[in-house]
Amino acid sequence: MIQPNSTELCVITKRRVIAPGLVTLRFHSPRIARETVAGQFVNVLPKAGFLDPLLRRPFSVYWTEDDEAEIIVQAHGRGTGILTEAREGESLDILGPLGKPWMIDSNDFETAVLLIGGVGVASMPLLTKALEPRFPVHTFYGARTSGLIARDRLTNLHISTDDGSEGFHGSNVDLLRSYIDPLLKKEGAGGGLEMPKLFVCGPTGMMRAAQSLGAEFSIPCEVSLETEMACGIGICQGCPVLNEESVFQSTGRKFRLACTDGPSFRAEEIVL
Repeated sequence: MIQPNSTELCVITKRRVIAPGLVTLRFHSPRIARETVAGQFVNVLPKAGFLDPLLRRPFSVYWTEDDEAEIIVQAHGRGTGILTEAREGESLDILGPLGKPWMIDSNDFETAVLLIGGVGVASMPLLTKALEPRFPVHTFYGARTSGLIARDRLTNLHISTDDGSEGFHGSNVDLLRSYIDPLLKKEGAGGGLEMPKLFVCGPTGMMRAAQSLGAEFSIPCEVSLETEMACGIGICQGCPVLNEESVFQSTGRKFRLACTDGPSFRAEEIVL
């Protein structure tokens, strides 16, 4: 476990604006770049000793390269608003990498299907990089509008937008269903989606719909939770995840923690 004092001041080396209020921040940290595995996150303060807001904000690591790592930030409140305005040369106070990575070493799939909603894209470029040498990857990406899509380092991209500005007009789960439904109902038709597994991150409603889709077609489904955290290391118990009843009965644990037991979970094991 990362200890509470294992923080690092990291200089921002590149700030890139994707859309108003949506930016990527690249920072220098050889250790974080070296140690991060796809699906892990960092807990961030805008600067050392920052007290307003007091708590760190969790961000999945978006990319690593050489001695640098990158996060993607969308302004939702005061903390994320301050971060989206951070500039190159400023320092971030970062704790991490934290959490458990995506589970890609199982033998229950031959094709990876990435299902992304909005800034749920955060861990997907690194996941794509980890998957591509071994598995075909198909990416279904939904956003409110075309301008909010971060396309970096994604592959076989299928777009849906709420406003119809690009791709399928509607939800990415409905778009995915339009691909999976006929393939699984037609015997012998693989179409590049043989033995799929869903890797899902986005708003809770979208992940709940993906959870139902996976259960309907008996497709393994893994979700990475977007949730508020405080410490990020399991001390404050502030990010509980309700276990499904069978998990509770077998483990005696009614809850797990998003920060230390996740943020990635098998969808059938938790209540969304």
